[in-house]
Amino acid sequence: MDEQEMEQRNREPAFVPVTLSSGAHKRAATSPESNDADRPKKKPKMDETKEEKRKRRAAKLAADLRKTNQDIMSKALNRTRLPMIYRGGALRLTRTPGRDRVNTVRLEELIHPNELEAAFVFAFCIAGPVFFQNFPLKTTSNHRLDCQVVVGTDLYMDQDAFIFAKTQRPEGQKRLSKEDFERVERASHLGYKDLYGENFHAFHPYMSSGCAHSKILILVYPGFMRLVITSANLLNSDTEYGDNHYYIQDFPALSLEAARSYEKPQLQTDLCAHLQDLGCPKEFWRPYLKKHVFDFSEAKVHLVTSKPGSHSKENSEAYGQLRLRSIVRDHILSDDNVPKMEFEVCVGSVGRLENETFVKNMLESCSGGLQKHVERQPALKMVFPTLSDVKECNIHGQLASSNIGSHIQDFSALPNAMKEIFYHYKSKDLGCLFHMKLILALRAGHPKELPLYAYVGSHNFSKSAWGSAVPQKDKRAKKEGWGELRLEGMTNFECGVVVPGEWVVPMLETGEWEELVPYVRPSPENIPTWRTSF
Repeated sequence: MDEQEMEQRNREPAFVPVTLSSGAHKRAATSPESNDADRPKKKPKMDETKEEKRKRRAAKLAADLRKTNQDIMSKALNRTRLPMIYRGGALRLTRTPGRDRVNTVRLEELIHPNELEAAFVFAFCIAGPVFFQNFPLKTTSNHRLDCQVVVGTDLYMDQDAFIFAKTQRPEGQKRLSKEDFERVERASHLGYKDLYGENFHAFHPYMSSGCAHSKILILVYPGFMRLVITSANLLNSDTEYGDNHYYIQDFPALSLEAARSYEKPQLQTDLCAHLQDLGCPKEFWRPYLKKHVFDFSEAKVHLVTSKPGSHSKENSEAYGQLRLRSIVRDHILSDDNVPKMEFEVCVGSVGRLENETFVKNMLESCSGGLQKHVERQPALKMVFPTLSDVKECNIHGQLASSNIGSHIQDFSALPNAMKEIFYHYKSKDLGCLFHMKLILALRAGHPKELPLYAYVGSHNFSKSAWGSAVPQKDKRAKKEGWGELRLEGMTNFECGVVVPGEWVVPMLETGEWEELVPYVRPSPENIPTWRTSF
């Protein structure tokens, strides 16, 4: 797993919301039956078959969804409509203190609490008391019970959950048993419900290792849904002072006529799958992300997610680096015209590069498995700060540097070819550091040309985030069309997007693709003395 990220939990408390219970707490508070002892009780359906029970539940769900749609449309008519300023999709950077407004955004500009109908938020780390001022919760002056706010995070970054449970957070990388995990969940549910209000719901994915590292916001407004996928944790160090990326897109509500012929795009399907993988309760996201509510047809990006575990057979290309490989192969490149490629990477955490197999894996996947010469020589530039780079940063950058790290155990023992991939990080907003995760796929020898694609999101350059590609064990793989490779060693939840090169410029405000990059290019090469003393 990304140890540098996990070590943060022992240095600073993170405030994260409550855990969603089974729903009994809410039903008990709102159900008319709860205080009506004279109401006749329904007879149990003793003779109901499994099929009858399934049909009854399906009919009830359909009725509930119809009512939800009616509620959504009613609220849309009664509440102020915001303009869909990101309908075509946008790529933005954090508006740090020294960076002007072009191609930048502040997170609070994306959240409009008075118009918000519902919200889903997930991040590895959340500064609750500050960040949740952006939502209509009990702690704000615009509290509204009709706006449901659903929040997920990594439990082991939630210090207050353990305080509510009156227990110690495990040290290091130790994990709770399932029973203890559920006990902490229940205690934190009550504590945070009291703090933020009945419209605040939270959940934490149960994990035996790794971390829940995705960063997503889904914001429902009258007439449209706003999707935000970012590299930033929901902390001031990332959202105000650090170089980070945001993919933003507004998806309009479907008219009844358009809904009849609407085909659900892959991005919508993949987003639903990731929410389900994270454990977000379906009753909160399904009413908004089901097929006939919002129109995702204008999406130009491809979602890449990771899920802890090994993935083989028909699921081998669903996650991690094999998902990246399939996107590049099927949507970016073509078999008959594969240019020589090189890759520029800037991430907050570098894995164990002593394992050259992982580097080879990743470069092959970044090229869609179509360019084999990357096996012989790493076509890789790793933009990464040195100690001297950190010392030149402002106080915010220096404090944020604790979230940037390398898991290389002995840098001097690396092959020279691996040492030579590192380059200095110099922010265009002098003094800033970053938490971004960026991959630029470039034509070899042409670093200033428009990239073939760009990846932005939460994945660091590590096996924990991307997994390791190994041969399929099942002899039926070729016959069944499963592909030759499977995925192993993935321990994290991650989420990011691949942006085809032709869409990078239209998603920016200036028409210059390098505005996507927050650091100076070309980056200065790190000097040999640093390489031996890293």
